[in-house]
This record gives sequence, structure tokens and C-alpha cells, in this order.
Amino acid sequence: MKTTVTTRTPMRVMRTPHLQKDIRLRPQTSTESNGSESGSTPRPRDPVSVFCRVRPLPSEGDLSCITVRNSTTIVLTPPEHALGNKHGALKETQCIFKHVFEAKDTQQDVFTKVAQPLVENLIRGRNSLLFTYGVTGSGKTYTMTGDSRHRGIMPRCLDVLFRTISDYQTKKYIFKPDRLNGFEVLSETDALLERQQEMNQRFASGRGGLKRKDSDPELASQASCEMAPLQGIDEDNMYAVFVTYVEVYNNSVYDLLEDGGIQKSLQSKIIREDANHNMFVHGVTEVEIKSVEEAIEFFQIGQKRKRMGHTVLNAESSRSHSVFNIRLVQAPTDCQGENIVQDKRTITVSQLSLVDLAGSERSSRTKNTGMRLREAGNINNSLMTLRTCLEYLRENQQMANNNLPPKKVPYRDAKITHLFKNYFDGEGQVSMIVCINPRAEDFEENTQVIKFAEMTQEVQIARATPMKADLGLTPGRRKANKLFKMAVNNLNDLGYTDAQKLDVDVGLVYTLGPNFPDYQLDSPEAEDTIELLMQYLVQRIDKRKILCDDLDNRMDNFRLLLMQREKENLSLRTELASLKAVYKQERDRSTALENRIRIHESSIDVLNHKLSNRERQIDDLTRKLRDHQNIITKKELEKENQKKKFDSKLAVEVDRRDRLHELKHAKLQNKIRAKDEKLKLLSNIITSDELALAKLPRSRSIDNLSEDKEQQQAATAGSIRTVTATATPRTDVYSGAPRVPRGMAAANRRHRRSRSAGEKWIEHRAQNPVPLGTVLQPYLKNRKSVTKLTDMKDLTGHNANKYILVSQDADTDGDVETKLFKGNIIPTCGGGAQVIFDDVECLKQTSPVPSPNLSGLSAITSINSANEIASRCNVGIEGHTVKRTKV
Repeated sequence: MKTTVTTRTPMRVMRTPHLQKDIRLRPQTSTESNGSESGSTPRPRDPVSVFCRVRPLPSEGDLSCITVRNSTTIVLTPPEHALGNKHGALKETQCIFKHVFEAKDTQQDVFTKVAQPLVENLIRGRNSLLFTYGVTGSGKTYTMTGDSRHRGIMPRCLDVLFRTISDYQTKKYIFKPDRLNGFEVLSETDALLERQQEMNQRFASGRGGLKRKDSDPELASQASCEMAPLQGIDEDNMYAVFVTYVEVYNNSVYDLLEDGGIQKSLQSKIIREDANHNMFVHGVTEVEIKSVEEAIEFFQIGQKRKRMGHTVLNAESSRSHSVFNIRLVQAPTDCQGENIVQDKRTITVSQLSLVDLAGSERSSRTKNTGMRLREAGNINNSLMTLRTCLEYLRENQQMANNNLPPKKVPYRDAKITHLFKNYFDGEGQVSMIVCINPRAEDFEENTQVIKFAEMTQEVQIARATPMKADLGLTPGRRKANKLFKMAVNNLNDLGYTDAQKLDVDVGLVYTLGPNFPDYQLDSPEAEDTIELLMQYLVQRIDKRKILCDDLDNRMDNFRLLLMQREKENLSLRTELASLKAVYKQERDRSTALENRIRIHESSIDVLNHKLSNRERQIDDLTRKLRDHQNIITKKELEKENQKKKFDSKLAVEVDRRDRLHELKHAKLQNKIRAKDEKLKLLSNIITSDELALAKLPRSRSIDNLSEDKEQQQAATAGSIRTVTATATPRTDVYSGAPRVPRGMAAANRRHRRSRSAGEKWIEHRAQNPVPLGTVLQPYLKNRKSVTKLTDMKDLTGHNANKYILVSQDADTDGDVETKLFKGNIIPTCGGGAQVIFDDVECLKQTSPVPSPNLSGLSAITSINSANEIASRCNVGIEGHTVKRTKV
């Protein structure tokens, strides 16, 4: 039997109509609510995921204050030199994280645990926020960016994202930013014009298709790492990736990808709220990228504009918070799975924000000044605002449990918190990596970081519910379109040129079997052909019956499951009613207890206030008592000092009076001795038979001699007093108070200096001595000449043991007579010294020929009679004045 292909029987398939005008937004999962908590069940909340990464020690000899106990727990041990750890006052602190990465963990381990779930959320249309927190030099930038050998989280996220959507990317400029945090869909023609315009601009700028000059080969090599694609992508959608890179410097936002050269000064941007109440940086540059290499190149351009600085703790320290946003734009394809639906409402935009926070630092350690100090202050203020916002969120959770109105979170106090307000309000998942440097020197900073991490883990963020457009299109249509095109290409390769004219048919996915075979009935007796057609139809009928039975089973199972859920719902409602009653009772009881606590707290406050007042009074009385005691002690000391001063003055005055008495006594003795000599001379003159004419000058010389002797003794005594008073230290008294003389200081008159020390003389002489002109002159080998003794150091400061006083006077003949008064310097008990004179040397020159003046005087005196001599002697003895007769 001959069979030829002459006709084709079309197969009827069920199609879902294309309803572009009736777009319904449905949640991605049936278990999530639409975000409205009023009048419905509150949305489920997830705590902030906090991870910890411990940096390796710089050297093996450094002390560590961090110990990793297990994969979720670390122990912070205070070092001995820590502030406030005197006598072991600080204790070990244990902190639990979602996961702890030790120094041996690789960058891949960190990415798998932390960032890979966020990339999966990005593909499913959910927003995510990941930021690194820690002190300067703890490894935040290394964790987020990495280096050429160890890629960080950011390049790994880009790599796995592009590997996942590699077969589902749109052509460039299909999606175009509308500058208001949204996107619009361009037709293929408009997108082609945009691509042509970009190419013309590149050729006009001289770059053409060459590599960007701002790219870094070392950083671009980070893209060369094999990453496995992720699961869960919607194959009926088309995707495009956009990136933005901004920094928050001194509480101002700057676009690091702004057009212009790297040396161009950046303009600050403002933060706005879009139509969906999402915060965004207005006027930021959004770049569409098609590969990891292109993304790394743009990232490097932003890195060259980022503020970096040198500090004591880090050679290259970030002086700003950097935010790298990865935005994934996706839209469904049409009913044929060919092109994107040209409707802006069908676009779904998800965002992954990677934030590298600047390190908190203390100026006492970094030694920052000027601009660096201002930068550090702004960094610490923004981090403090972030901490304050998280504390308010935690308090609002507690207040919500007590049916209290929430506080207003101060997001606007810092740009970094204002920018991510939506994440904390429940529009995305929030994760944090706490980077810790385990050095003992960073113990205080690590303590604050761990406290912040513990507080952050207590904050719960409402789970986001992304809204996905439901067009009612057939699932799997894009894959069916691809299979259809592959079949058409195969037919074309086999020689069926008409296959290219076939319309796209995605119904093949739901067929009941293969297509009807093409048979030609040549005669009514073509039983074989009819038999084959009957077998084909029986197969289709059996297939349809199987599908119908499966549908019935599914419907029965669904009905049973629905009834079971209704029963569970009824039981849950009953249980909820009982729990509400119990909850009301407990709430009333809790309210009563809170009232009692409030009353007790008020009474405690009153008692504390009274106690503080009493303590303040005790402190005041104690201070007054201490002041009185100090005054009494001061007065007693003043009395004691005055007593000592008066005693010293009295001793000095007594000593002075004793010496004056001794001098007066010595003068009287000298006068009596002189009178005795005069009387003896007078008696000799009277009893002598002959009066020698030479006696008269002798009598006069005797008077002169007695007067010279008295002057010399007075000078000697004065010198002795001067030396003794100068050598003995005196006690200073207040001005205006009378001096009390002290007695002579005790000294050893037998004191002898060691012979080996030699003799050193203090030569006390006049300032302008008369030249001697003699052959024999005083010779002192080791001497110190002084002209006056006004200070104790003049006598004791030269380590001398001998004292010599050089005195020059005129003798009776008018010649110069030099006398050398010698004495020993003896130390006293008060630290001074005394001089004891023991020898006098006299150096005098006389003329061998008598002076003519003396001869004339002898001739004159020879004329006087004995009565005149007697009268003069009487005058000399009795002290009467006699008018001298002129000769």
C-alpha cells in the first residue's frame, strides 16, 4: 500500500488568552501577606542576620583577646593592660552569632554562608542589604572587595549572578532608567538606536571597541573564577543588570560613577522618595552591564574617586561609607515567549546593596588632626546614628508587644540611615558582617563592636513580600519557544525549507501525544491505514483519560486537603479565642503588677532623693570639718614657726650684746693699761735726774702706739666678728620682725685637715692694695683672693682651710706697714665655718738715715721745759684740754 503526504490535520491545543489589559499583582508565595498589618495577621518577622569574621593576627607573637569557641560563639577575654581591668575587674564576654568565620576560613566560605542567599533573593525579586561593620583595620574592605588572589563578596556576587542569567539577558537598552528610581521598556527599534548612539560616542571619543583606560587588569582578573549558577530563576522572564556606586562622605552623598574625569570634583546628591515610597539617590548614574569584567571596570573607576586616607592604624583607610548597588530588572515575555511585554507595570526591580562602612576610630589612637579629625567625627556620628536607629527599632518591637505607640526612628539624622530606611521598615532582608581584629590593643573597640552586634541581632525586620505581575500567561512558554525553534532548525537542516514559514506554537508543551500521522487513503479498503489511525486515536484517548483521572485525583486530594485545612482553621480559631481570653487575663494581671511596680518605683525615687540629700549634707559637713582642721593645723604651724623665729632672734641679740660687752670691756682694759703705762712713764720721768730730749717723742709715740694698738685690736675684733657672722648661716625672718641673735656656732678648735689634701688659702685683701716694692713678699702657692666676705659661700665654697687678712697702714714715720693676720678655717655644726687667728706677720721698710722731720721735732721739743712735759703728760693721763702755745 502506497502512502504519501498530501494533507495535514491540525492539532487543537488549549491556549491561555493574553490578557495585557488585566494585570493582577500577586504575592510570590501564598504564605506571605501583602504587608498590611492593620486588621489582618501581622507579617512574619526575621531577625537581622549577624555574622562574625575574625581577622588573622599580624604576627604570631601578638596577644589575642578573641577566642573562637565554636562555629557560632566567640569569647572576648580582657587583657591585663585593658582600661578598667585592675585586679581582674573585667570578666570574659561571650557572644553568639549566626556564624563565626575563623582566620582559616576562605572568601568562598564567607560568600557561601552570607552572600549567596542574598543573590538568590535578588533573582527572586527580593531586596537585600549587606554591610560590614568594625573598627579601622579589621578587614571590612578585604571581606567586601578582596584582592586579585582572594576575591571578595562583591565580585563573587556579580560572577554568580551573570552565570545564572547568562541565557536570559536582554539586549542592551531594552530597559532604560527613568531617573526616578524606575525603569521603562523600549522597543527593539528604540533600543537599537540607543546602542548605535553609544557606539558613535565611543568612536568619537577615540576609545572605539578598545578596553577602557580606567580599567585595572589586576582587579579585572577577579572575574576569572568558576562559580556554579544558582537555581530558582524564572525562565519566562528576561533580565538586565544595572549598578550604581555612591559614597557617603562627611554626611554628604557623592556619585562615584558621575560623568567626567577622575580629577573632577564631585557634586553632592540628595536622597528622595519615589512613587513606591522607596528611598534613592536622585540623579545617580545607573550603568547597565553585561559581564562581570565590565562591572569590575566601573567599580575600579569609582574606587579611584573614593576618599582614602592614611592613619596610624591603617595605611589605606576608607574615609567614607561606600554603597555598591546591584539592581536586577526583570520582565515577563509575551505569550509566544519571544519579546518582553511592552508594559512598565510588569517590570520587577530587585536590589542588592553592598555597604562597606568606614571604620569607627578613636582620635587618641589614630592621632588624627585637621581634616582627618573632622572625617573621623562624621564617621563616628553616622555610625552612632545607625546604632540609635536600631535601638529605636528594638524598643518599638517591645512597645508593640505592650500595645504602646512606637517611637519615631531618626533615620534622617544621617545620610546612610536615611538611604536604607526601607530595608529597616521591612522592604528587604538585612545582614551584617562584624569584622574583628583580635589584637589585645583593640580590646576596648572590640567590646563596643560586640555590644552593637548583640543589640542588632535583637532587631527583627518584617519579611518583605515582593509583588509579581500575573498576566495569566502559560508557564514554560519561553522554553517551548526555544524547543520549537530548535525543531524548525532541524527541519531546515533536513531540507524542509517551508519550516521557516511556520508560526511559533508553544502548545507543544501540553499535547496529548505526537502529531497526527500524514496518511493518504487510496481506496476504501485501506484497512491498514485506518487501523493505524485508530491505534493513534486510542492512544490519545488513553492519554486523555489518564490526564483526566490525574486531574480528578488532584481535585479530590485538593478537596480533602481543603477540608483538613478548614478543620485545622476551626480548631485554631477556637484555640485562638481561648488564648485571647488567657492573654486578656494575663494582660490585666501584668497591668496591675506594672501599677504596683510604678508605685514602688516612685517611693524608691523619693527615698533615693532623700538619701542623696543626706549624702550631700554629709559631704558638705565633712568638707567644712576638713577646712576647719586645715585652718587649725595652719595656725599651729604658724605659731611654731613664729616661736622658732623669735627664739633665733633672741639668741642672735644675746650673742650680739655679749660681744659688744666684751669689746667694751677690752677697750676699757686697753685704756687702763695705757694710763698705767703713762703713769709709769711719768713716774720714771719725774724720778730721773736728767730728762733725755728723745723721751718726749717716745711719750707721744706711746700715745700713738696705744691708739694704734686699740685700732688694730678693734679692727681685728671686727674682722673676727665679720668672718664669724658671715660663716655662720642665719635664719630668715619676716620683714619688720626684730632679729634675735644666736650664740656662736659650735666648732672643734682642734680640727686639723688631712695633710694629703694640702693647704688652700683665702686671701682677704683690699680692692686696690699699695704696691710693696720689697724683695721679700708674701707667697701663697694655693690661694683664692677675695676683696670682701658677704656670703657664707665666699668662705666655705672654695674648699679652703687657711685664712689670711692683709692689712696696710702707715707707721709713725709715714711708711707703709703691711700686717698679715693668719688663721685656720674650722667648720661649724650649722654648715658654716669659723676663723681662729693664731699668727700675725709684719712687713715694714725703714730708712738707714733718720728723717729730717724727726730731727726738727727733737730740736723743738728740747726747748720745752720739764713743766711743759709734765703738763702734757697730765693732759694725756687725765684727758683735760690745754690751750697750746704757738711756737
